[in-house]
Amino acid sequence: MKKIFYSFCFCILLQLISISYATTQKEGVENFPASYQPYLAELQKNYPNWHFIALYTDLDWQNVIEQENQFGKNLVPKSYSDRWKNTTPGQYNVEVDLGWVDSSKMAVEYCMDPRNFLNSVRIFQFEGLSYEKKMQYLEGVEKILYGTEFYQRIVEYLTATGNTVVMNRKYSDLILSAGAISRSKSLSFSFSHKARGRSFLVA
Repeated sequence: MKKIFYSFCFCILLQLISISYATTQKEGVENFPASYQPYLAELQKNYPNWHFIALYTDLDWQNVIEQENQFGKNLVPKSYSDRWKNTTPGQYNVEVDLGWVDSSKMAVEYCMDPRNFLNSVRIFQFEGLSYEKKMQYLEGVEKILYGTEFYQRIVEYLTATGNTVVMNRKYSDLILSAGAISRSKSLSFSFSHKARGRSFLVA
């Protein structure tokens, strides 16, 4: 599968790498490097229900950039300016995939640096997607289901033999339970609603 280089792709990759290698997680803006704090403090001021969790990865920045800055590993559209493209002789504008060329080191560095995306539009690429008991709740799931056939409905379904089974549980309850079960199995599955808050994991 082609690795597409959009600004958010690297940050999601950074988040996934960070979660895999994170040895410590600490909640609160004050637990981030000083250069992150002004951006996060502004977000916290505007969205007081949001939670920011620092992931300490013990990854070396230069090593991560070197590993990501390999020819053909991260691509940009050929139509992008040269600042975004690898201009090394023999590699410049070489299509790795149809219409896609190798990215520059500057592009890799820009997109790997979370500080470039700590604003109210781009922050959601860091949103934690695993179940969090203190943030997911039945009323929130019902709000998400509002306007669908599952809103405040008891689960019923047809078996392979054509029998109707009616459960004594709502769809929202099963969705929430599935999130809790998947969390215990370390899978990412959750439902949240901003009325209760959001959790952002940033390395």
